[in-house]
Amino acid sequence: MIPAAARAVIAAHLTDELDVHPHRATAVVAALADRLAIDGWHINDEPPARPVAPRARETRGARRALDRLLRRARPDGGTTP
Repeated sequence: MIPAAARAVIAAHLTDELDVHPHRATAVVAALADRLAIDGWHINDEPPARPVAPRARETRGARRALDRLLRRARPDGGTTP
């Protein structure tokens, strides 16, 4: 299902770019949206999934390696690679 706002924006672009009459553009968008829905395409306005917390992906070894790299790269007394 395509939200009404998305249909309106697509119809406005058709009207502006192709000089299509607004009523015809609205009908074309509705027909295209129905065809896409039949084919299995869906455009929705739901918020995207939340990202995974960084600590949930990391392992203890990865954190230790990062600490070692950061200690080595510090310009305030650490050695530079």
